[in-house]
Amino acid sequence: MTSDQGEKLTALLEGIPQTIRPQLAMLTGDTRKEERERLLERSPGIIGATPELIHYALRGTYWSQPWQQFLANLRYVLLDEAHAYNGAYGANMANLLRRLKLAVDRYGGNSRRLQFIFLSATVGNPSQLARSLSGRRRKRNFPQSDRLVWIHRSGAGMPERELIVVKPTNNPNPDAAKILLFLLRQGLRGICFCNGRATIKNLLATLRTEAASQKYPNIEGQTAIFYGGLTGERRSEIISGLQEGRMRCLLSTSALEAGIDLAELDFALIRGWPGSLQGFRQRIGRAGRKQKGLAIFLPLERSPLDRYYAQHPELLLSAPAERVSFNARYPVDLGKHLMCAAVESGIENDRLKRYFGKTAPHIASALLEQGALRKTRGRLWAKGFPHRDVNFRGGLGGSTVRLTNEQTGEAIEEMSLEIAYREAFPGAIYRTQDSNGKMVTYRSLSLDVEARQATLQPIPETSTYTVAESRTDTRILQDLVAPKQLKLNLSEEEGNAFLRLSWGEVSHSISGYQVLVKEYEQTCLNRKCVNYREALPGRKFCPVCGRRSRRAELTKVVDEVEFEQPYAIRFTTPIAQISFDKVVNEYLQKCASRLLKEVESDSAIAGVLRDYPASLLGVHSFGHQILAAFPLVVLGSLNDVNYIVEARNSKDCVGYFYDLSESGNGSAEAIFRHLSKLARAGAALARNCDCQYGCPKCLILSGCPDGNQALLKQMGLFLCDSIASM
Repeated sequence: MTSDQGEKLTALLEGIPQTIRPQLAMLTGDTRKEERERLLERSPGIIGATPELIHYALRGTYWSQPWQQFLANLRYVLLDEAHAYNGAYGANMANLLRRLKLAVDRYGGNSRRLQFIFLSATVGNPSQLARSLSGRRRKRNFPQSDRLVWIHRSGAGMPERELIVVKPTNNPNPDAAKILLFLLRQGLRGICFCNGRATIKNLLATLRTEAASQKYPNIEGQTAIFYGGLTGERRSEIISGLQEGRMRCLLSTSALEAGIDLAELDFALIRGWPGSLQGFRQRIGRAGRKQKGLAIFLPLERSPLDRYYAQHPELLLSAPAERVSFNARYPVDLGKHLMCAAVESGIENDRLKRYFGKTAPHIASALLEQGALRKTRGRLWAKGFPHRDVNFRGGLGGSTVRLTNEQTGEAIEEMSLEIAYREAFPGAIYRTQDSNGKMVTYRSLSLDVEARQATLQPIPETSTYTVAESRTDTRILQDLVAPKQLKLNLSEEEGNAFLRLSWGEVSHSISGYQVLVKEYEQTCLNRKCVNYREALPGRKFCPVCGRRSRRAELTKVVDEVEFEQPYAIRFTTPIAQISFDKVVNEYLQKCASRLLKEVESDSAIAGVLRDYPASLLGVHSFGHQILAAFPLVVLGSLNDVNYIVEARNSKDCVGYFYDLSESGNGSAEAIFRHLSKLARAGAALARNCDCQYGCPKCLILSGCPDGNQALLKQMGLFLCDSIASM
């Protein structure tokens, strides 16, 4: 993205007379320190860099005269793709901008004169986001002094874009392959977005098979897969191939939603709901930027979110985009940035609040007591390299694993440790694409966690593939505060809820894997037929139900392997646990029985009530309704927290809200402290929603570890109402 912006800026600057043309310095992680200093010594007027690079570069300003000079003259700060600054990433970005202001003032500039410019086409709360990131607040008594200008209209031409929403499919890869080949035969170029690396690789294999069946030539030479982890060289090959016309179709993860400027594309196929309206609109925005474009949404039958948007396609373009929210005041994260600032510039003790907010003095005092900070001549200082402790984009650490070819020793790709556990475990079959477009198959021989390296052996192409067996577990270590017992007024009696805020361990583990064989065969896709997804080679119609057969991907498990020691990502974080006594669980059972009589005519909902225990339906739905209300009540993001349910037995379930980052981010604690308020908001959100049994606005959430199963709006409302009335 940085190099892409650099090319545009260079072209723009060439139109300015050389005598007044500002110098441009594009800095990336690959730019050596000596090269950076050389670029900075030219006194550039513009620096292009990622937030992470600035985060680390600020540490060196104390010794770098060129950096000091640049900061002293800094006037404009532009942040592209502002919608991405959500959750932990947004909190770190806001604190980075605080440190940047401090550094500007420290080296002779004036941070009050900084002009912040934020760019995004898909954010639901642009004004609030701009204020949160910049730290600029409207003065209550002087509204006319508001310095925020929201530019929400564009004079640029907008080409026509057509959106087609397909009926949800239970045969996604073959259907996507047929759509892509049809569009390619029309001479069009485009992109297909999928929601995972494995999915785009499987889709490419299906596309090759379907192309051979249709006698479509050279599909490998025209198609490339794109995802994070590709080498920089391979990424450049793909982008240049598309821009030069050699490449006609990309299969991509979210890595190409935005940021990189692509050649003009005619279509964008969205295979499966991306998780948010922001993501959906970023993806369809890849087609038709200069000429008329076509966007196609291919929903998946098995996904409640996909089915919902297929039934309400008008929301895809008209519903408000999601709000971006984060908590830049969480003590653990703010403390890390205070340490960074103390190393970079030193912090004047009486200006802590001005730069870092009203909680900063208390956090600084704690760091002084611990000896992490020291005070000299009215300033707070620190030593070391605290920047390494900041996981800038959130998640579970920045460790990467290098995949190497066992025969040549060459690097194949890099990926996060978490992805390596899922895709490069010993025995895993791993596929990637070479520079000629050909798929290459490997088998993982070893995964050395300490060395952060996986060794892969090339093997002949095979229809066999592997799928990791994963699970998420929580373990309570100790209570952080005294547990709460909540008295709940039920319809006829009184029950109890038990709420605990604890320090605990969350583990995402890979316990083994399945070995499967995939075939692309004629089959029956009638779910009610005994031949459903059974191979029917050569048959045009199913001999049982009589429906026309279709080509589909059929899979068969041929082996299951269990590891002696699971591969696990473990992190400690705050966990808010909620459980209920026998009285509440019996109440939920009565509610479920009553509800079942009311919806008997609706076989789908009646089936949900029969298939899942009442306690599971209630506790799971309640947790989702709390999370749906979370961004409306608490300064935080759904990117920062998750929720799982554990069944003690068929009549008793426990819910766990946990922060999605090491050491926490404040989300679970906020749920513990504001549960009644969240329950009221969750109940109001559900009741005001025009859906009947639950939808993405009030119940169904992207990223649910349980796949959004065992959810029913009315069951969650019984618990929300009981807790909200406290």
